[in-house]
Amino acid sequence: MNWLAHLHLAALVHCDPAASLLPDLINVRRLDILSAEQNRAIALHQAIDRFTDKHAQVLHSKKLITAPYTRFSGVLVDIFYDYCLSQTWQLYSKQALTTFLAQTHQHLQQSIPQQPEPIQPILERLIEQNWLGSYQTQAGIELSLARISQRIRRPTDLAPAVAQLREFETQFLEDFQLFYPELVAYVRAGA
Repeated sequence: MNWLAHLHLAALVHCDPAASLLPDLINVRRLDILSAEQNRAIALHQAIDRFTDKHAQVLHSKKLITAPYTRFSGVLVDIFYDYCLSQTWQLYSKQALTTFLAQTHQHLQQSIPQQPEPIQPILERLIEQNWLGSYQTQAGIELSLARISQRIRRPTDLAPAVAQLREFETQFLEDFQLFYPELVAYVRAGA
């Protein structure tokens, strides 16, 4: 799952939002330097990733990704599923997405000083550029993929992969709607 889903799931079980993103931003092997609350959010993130990586619907979605992007199918499905979550948000939250995003941004902003230094500027850009809100549109997904492309070791332009979201949007949404309720139940049960 990508960041919108991780933040939504962390909120369901009252985990620290900023810490729930840490495994995607820094090496979290040195857990002894982090607080118990941060460690709990990291453990949740890792449990979510393990559940997601094995799920039949996610595996089906990954098979929809074709060359030249098959090597990045996991990353693409994570991003595409945040788009799917944005499109179906009202099924998973009583709170409006705009309200959730505003509250999440506020919490992230307040927590920046307590986060490891390398991720502080990333969280600031996430808020300033409304990365989470951009997942609501395919143009926003394309922009997100362009940002990810800049962080890949071997340069690969992932932005054009948004065409695969356009082509298979119905299938991605179907897979997501079968998968996400199970993930929510897993998280609520104690992940």
